[in-house]
Formats: sequence, C-alpha cells, structure tokens
Amino acid sequence: MYVETALRPDAQRRVREIREADIVVGIPTYKNARTIEMVARTAAEGVIQAFPELKPVLVVADGMSTDDTVRIANGMTLPRPAQKIVTLYQGLMGKGSALRAIFEIARGLKARACIVVDADLRSIAPPWIRQLAEPILEGAYDFVTPYYSRHRHEVAINDLLAYPLVRALYGVDLRQPLGGEVGLSGELVDFLVERDVWETDVARFGIHIWMTTLAINEGWRICQTTLGTKTHDFKDPTIGFEPKFLHVVGTLFRTLSIYRRQWPKIRGSKPVPLRGGLEPVEPEPIPAMREALREACLKGIRRFRQGWKAILTPEHLDAVARIVTRVEALEEIREEPFFPPDLWARVVFDFAVVYNKGEGDPDKVVMALLPLYYARKLSFIIETEGMNYQEVEGVVQAQADAFLPLKPYLLERWETYLPWESVPIIG
Repeated sequence: MYVETALRPDAQRRVREIREADIVVGIPTYKNARTIEMVARTAAEGVIQAFPELKPVLVVADGMSTDDTVRIANGMTLPRPAQKIVTLYQGLMGKGSALRAIFEIARGLKARACIVVDADLRSIAPPWIRQLAEPILEGAYDFVTPYYSRHRHEVAINDLLAYPLVRALYGVDLRQPLGGEVGLSGELVDFLVERDVWETDVARFGIHIWMTTLAINEGWRICQTTLGTKTHDFKDPTIGFEPKFLHVVGTLFRTLSIYRRQWPKIRGSKPVPLRGGLEPVEPEPIPAMREALREACLKGIRRFRQGWKAILTPEHLDAVARIVTRVEALEEIREEPFFPPDLWARVVFDFAVVYNKGEGDPDKVVMALLPLYYARKLSFIIETEGMNYQEVEGVVQAQADAFLPLKPYLLERWETYLPWESVPIIG
C-alpha cells in the first residue's frame, strides 16, 4: 500500500520539536544492535569536532529490527549539542524506505547537508563526517560519494558490474556507485524525496545505484571523497544475496530506458573530482567462500541455463557453456581464471537489452544473470589470489576498461533487438 510519507507520527512530532538543523546524519538500521551505538557516537563526534558551530541531528531509521537495535538507539546518549530522532519508517521494508525517512526529516529540519552512513561499520572514524559534509557545506557539490578500499571478496557487485557499467553508460568514472556512505545537499534531498519511486526496488536495495545514476544524469554536482578503508560485519556472500542482486541490477538496468536519450551519445569516460584526506589502505582479510559461491552458481545454472537462449547471442551462449563446464569441474576452478572480462561485458550488455526490450518478466532476466555473476566472481577471486589492494585495483580497472570499447555492441543490440525472435525465459 502506498504511503504519503515514510515518517510515523512520533518522528513528525520530533521534527516539529527540533524545528531546524544545519546537518542531519542518518543511519538506516536493521538488526544492528552490536554496532549502532558505536557508529552513532562516532558520527556525532565527527560532526561536533568538524563543525562545532553547527546544529546537528542524528537520525536512526529502523526497519522493524527484532533484536535490541531500537532499544539501544533510544537509550544511548550523544555528545552535546547533537540531538537524535529514533523511528521506525513506514512503507516498503528496505534500505531505500529508511533513507526516504531520513531525507524527509532532513527536509523538515531544513538541513543544509544530509550525511548517510551504514549501521554495521567497524571502520568509521570522526573524520569521515568532515570528508562527506565539507564539500556540501562549502556549496561546491550536491552529492559526495565515498572512495575507499574494500576487500575484493565482498564488493564484486560494485567492482565487476555497477562500476564498469555506470562508467561505460554515463561516461563518469565514479569508483563506488553503490557506496553506503554519502553526502547530499539540501536541494538534492528535496529533489529525491519528491520522486515517484518509493513503491519500486528503489525503496529496497536499489536506493544507492538510483541516487548515483540520477545525480549523474540530472546534472547534480558530484565529487568523491577519500575515507581510507571500509570494514563492516562480514556475511556469507550467497545468503540473502538474491534480493540485493535483483534490486541493484534491476534498478541499474532500468536506467537504460529512463535515460535512453542520453547514454547512446556518450563516448569514453571522464574523472570525477576526488577530495583527499584519508588515503585507502590494505583492507582486512575475509574468507573467500569459494565453495559456497560455486554451489550457488551451480544451483542457478540448473534453474536458468535454458533461459539463457532467450538472452544471449549464439556466440556468447557457446562461450558461457564452456564456462559452465569449468565451474562444474571443481579441480579446474582452483587453477586459473576462466571468465574473460570482455565476455563478461558482452554478457551484461545482452542481459541489459533483454531486460528493457524483452516481453518476458524483467525480474527473471536479472535472476538468470545471477549464476553467471557468481561464475565471474569466482574467476575474479582466483585471478586476484595473493594480490595486494593496488594490484586488485588494477584488475578491477581492466574489467571496467573492457566495457568501454564494447559500447557500440550494446547500442547495436539495443537498436536491432526483436523480442519475437527469442524463446521464453525459464525460471
């Protein structure tokens, strides 16, 4: 059911009580009892240290956590003069709805800047807030995205898909389009709140890629800011990942239709201004979970391989069939990379076209890509085994570089695709 606002009466009452703020720091939460107090205190300290003359408000927007997140958030004391609003948001359950609530509070308080940070951070430090807020408060930028190192095992959806595709489509070399730590101007917050997207996947995990692509294509001023390294609570990369993949990739693919008059004209890519201060460092090691990835990949292959005939060109289908054979042979997987970057780019382009122009269920198109994403991630993990952060970054850049020269292929498929020539997608 559509709701006019993400704010419950208690949050609306608190906004009226506080009346105004210079800066709002929002933390979307869902079962983050272990980390919420540390993250909130650090964020509040960061505002006070960097901007002692400003009036800060910290917002915790929770998604019906069943642990002690809300109790801890309500009970914590923040350093003065920071005030807090702790609320359960209304609307679809998801991170996007939590950010909608945060944005509505920022708008109600007439905040000049709104900062968002993830609730499960273990690496957040007070300087992060200055890095994210200063470009906004100076009046220089409207959207500030993070630039940090993360472990290659946990950010493959950003490094292998979102980053290279955004760069190729929209000509902007923005390193973390899915980054959970962002800064927004009051004007951009107002613009986002009024968009008619809050009953879509934007209300779930699609929120960050939507904000990024919108800011790029609607002409908002964007920069990146260095935050060192990001570490947070580690999760099995396959458990609960399907909804995130569906929401993120579906939202990103949908932008090809939304901005269909813009991306075909763009050639190459240009750098995004980078504000220094906290240089990236080597991230903490985390498990590779190769076997879990392989099992998830094989499960998806069994479910979707027949549907690939409706999406991939015959040449690409043959190449993918050879990759499937490699995945099925566990011993071979341990030896060398098996999914070339250029083939992955072509596969993604095939799926993006059918998502937008096919006559089947677009969600099934995205889900049919998931096992191939798992295969590409497995190949990436093998290729980067033993590499340091800088060496891994070189591999990520090579993948992004593979997308750029293939954009004419995407455009050709986009202009010539005929859905009646395809077969139904199984899933």
